[in-house]
Amino acid sequence: MKHIHLRYLAYFSPSKKPAEIRFSPGLNVICGASETGKSFIAESIDFMLGQENLDRNLSEQAGYDRVRLALQFSDAAVLTVDRSVEGGDFKGYDELLFENNPSGEPRKLRWKHSGARTDTLSYELLNRIGFKDKRLRQNSSGKTRSLSFRDVARLCVATEGDIQRKGSPALSGQFVTATSEYAAFKLMLTGNDDSALVSVDDTSPQRQKDDAKVELLEQMISELQAEIDEAGLDEAELQDQGEKLEASLDRQNDILRAAQSELNQLIERRGHAASTIKASRARMTEIEGLVARFSLLEKHYQNDIARLRSIHETGSLFVGLSVHSCPLCGAEPGNQHQDADCDGNVDAIVSAASAEIAKIERLNRELQDTLDTLDRERREISAGLPSSFKLYNNLDSQLSEIASPSVGAERVSFNELASKLASVRTSLAKFASLDRLKKRMQTLVDDGGETTGSRQGTRTILPTSIQDEFAKEVQQILTDWDYPDASRVFFDEASKDLMISGKGRGSTGKGLRAITHAAFTIGLMQFCKERELPHPGFVVLDSPLLAYWKPEGEQDDLRGSALKQNFYEYLVGMSQETQVIVVENEHPPDFVEKRAQVTVFTKNPSVGRYGFFPVVIL
Repeated sequence: MKHIHLRYLAYFSPSKKPAEIRFSPGLNVICGASETGKSFIAESIDFMLGQENLDRNLSEQAGYDRVRLALQFSDAAVLTVDRSVEGGDFKGYDELLFENNPSGEPRKLRWKHSGARTDTLSYELLNRIGFKDKRLRQNSSGKTRSLSFRDVARLCVATEGDIQRKGSPALSGQFVTATSEYAAFKLMLTGNDDSALVSVDDTSPQRQKDDAKVELLEQMISELQAEIDEAGLDEAELQDQGEKLEASLDRQNDILRAAQSELNQLIERRGHAASTIKASRARMTEIEGLVARFSLLEKHYQNDIARLRSIHETGSLFVGLSVHSCPLCGAEPGNQHQDADCDGNVDAIVSAASAEIAKIERLNRELQDTLDTLDRERREISAGLPSSFKLYNNLDSQLSEIASPSVGAERVSFNELASKLASVRTSLAKFASLDRLKKRMQTLVDDGGETTGSRQGTRTILPTSIQDEFAKEVQQILTDWDYPDASRVFFDEASKDLMISGKGRGSTGKGLRAITHAAFTIGLMQFCKERELPHPGFVVLDSPLLAYWKPEGEQDDLRGSALKQNFYEYLVGMSQETQVIVVENEHPPDFVEKRAQVTVFTKNPSVGRYGFFPVVIL
């Protein structure tokens, strides 16, 4: 089997030391601390094999403007390609270059594949491994396109995002490219391309309209799918998250309602306390006014009594005197009428004064009783005001320090949950829109059925015998690795993925998906090698042992099992004609360092190698 081996990857800068790493045939392990550029190496390899852009940029990458990848082929030929970190075309050198400068002038290799050109990186690589001039089916009408190396590379390079994805390792998840991707997978397993297909020619006005609609729908689906992929959205996870958020929102709503009820009760009690204080103060003011008026009335009573007593005393004095001319009317004693009243009847006046004094004294006593009652009420109100103030202040303190902030915090939590739920629903709406677009497109281009009265579609058929042989290859690998319950593995045509012990590969946790994705990818390379079928001869696996250092749950936890040991024993035992590059957080077993190339990133500037990019010591 013709193969390619990756030998050297580096980033160059006009002012910094190169960030570089070398690879050997066989097994290469890059391990160590997180955030040291391990996954960036896998992404950079993919970028240098024709990916349009780097998926991400690291802060350590600043100042580096060029990437280099050196490749060696089984026929002893070599190729080194340089590319700007911003993408674009390559500079190709027919010599194996590491950090040294080229001896000759470069030739331009276009990054974008074209079936009509030979000056592309895709052509260079396909030609070297026996895939030149192969064609892939694009749709049900039998339309084909030329094979690109990107169709092959995605079956060899599994980045961290790819290896954890739920979909089939044979497909990228892009609806519009699924047909050609499965055709590429069939090509790898059988060696047969789709050159024999004859495209159905339908130039009717209706067909032209349908084709135009399909083209528009493909663009819309592609853009929406790219938006979903860019955001890293997963429909099943979003649905699960949405259900959890709805439950959390209901609970939070109950908590908020209870907190608001408590707040309302405190406000009502504080209002009642404030009303009591206000009423007490008003009554105190009213009592003070009444006391002032009643005190003035009392003075009037006292003055009246004093005046009446003076009249009484004076009248009594007149009554006790000897007979003289009447001091009131001037009548002589002989002419006085003792038994008749006159304007100066002193006895009557004295009696009237006495009666009036008694009346005023009675009224004054009643007034004193009223004043005493008001005074008692005033003292009671005055004595009760401190407790009313204390209750008010206590309630006000609870409102300002406990209840109101609590309600505010619960309301913020409620709003945050509502906002997250709205965001999840918006994301789910994108999947719903994508599904509607796909269904609409399916009515126009029915894979395997008739879309017009005279137009018969075609579909890619992977022979059942090949499916079974490939499934057995993967099953043997999983068995050698001691993967739990790998006794029954078969290929499911509907999902275009493996079924393992009756369960879809994609329905397991991330850790198990990662290890079975690795088995799928390595199994494909081994399948092709054993049957002398074309394959690049290398695979790149980023975080295949995720279940060892970041399990999602008990069923996804492989810690304590022998799988890690068996995984590496299998890889070091593979043929040196193949090349496996593993990127992992955890170190491999000790025996691996003696039989493979192991690079450790320590994230410690004082110990070993810090990371992919040289550490800058300030």
